[in-house]
Amino acid sequence: MRNERIQLNNHAYFDTYLLHNSNEYNIGKKRPLVIVCPGGGYAFTSDREAEVIALKFNSIGLNSVVLWYTTEDKVIGVPDNALDEAAQTVYYVRKHANEWLVNEEQIIICGFSAGGHLALHMATRWNDPMLSNRLGLTPEDMKINLCILGYPLVYVEESFPEGELGFASSLIETPHTANERFFGVKKPGKQEISKMNLLNYVNAETPPMFIWHTFEDILVDVDNSLKLARKLKENQVSFEMHIFEKGEHGLALGDRTTARKPSHYNQHVGKWFDLCEGWLSPYIDEVKE
Repeated sequence: MRNERIQLNNHAYFDTYLLHNSNEYNIGKKRPLVIVCPGGGYAFTSDREAEVIALKFNSIGLNSVVLWYTTEDKVIGVPDNALDEAAQTVYYVRKHANEWLVNEEQIIICGFSAGGHLALHMATRWNDPMLSNRLGLTPEDMKINLCILGYPLVYVEESFPEGELGFASSLIETPHTANERFFGVKKPGKQEISKMNLLNYVNAETPPMFIWHTFEDILVDVDNSLKLARKLKENQVSFEMHIFEKGEHGLALGDRTTARKPSHYNQHVGKWFDLCEGWLSPYIDEVKE
């Protein structure tokens, strides 16, 4: 495996998990690549939704990278800044596709919770002229072909109470307010709130998606996924969605590899990955002689 750290700026980087090019099988085969975006409320990035997820995709024959986007309130407006870093990651992967044996038509983004918000943000805005102009990249440089979302944050309907520090602020030495972190300003108006509602960016060029959530999730309500599914249907974007009845927020793989406490074990919810592999199969090249 080729494992290296690629620095994007002073704070953000991504780690590569590129499968060995064996001389015995799949010689010179270009593989899909999954960009994994861990969650953490845009305050930190969770290890439970990072390397272990990348290795899981490796186990079914895909290359992967983990994007450690800027958090810990090193910037204000973390989601917008993270979007730039995600776009730069996609561009870097495409630029090195031949060297890394990556199929340029099979660039997949996967995210959980706030990382799901980032993954969806990238999947819905890869063709946005504003993003292209800001970064000096073309839509083809940033194109996302498929998107995988676990209990994703999709929208916020109103600003946070003034002065609230928000989720995981205790982990940050000098935290911004939740509004500064998420919207980039202390007192967001309708425009700032609408900008972070990713339902507004879904269109016919949004890539196919696999979405899963739990009904019992109290941190990110299942309505986020249900409303996203409705919006995808309105735009004739294909998707597969699984809503599991039981299970708390942040289950990751639902097994011993990602469990921090007993309630993180959920064998039934853990089936999401096998279901996802089944969904991916038609999009992945068959083994050729």
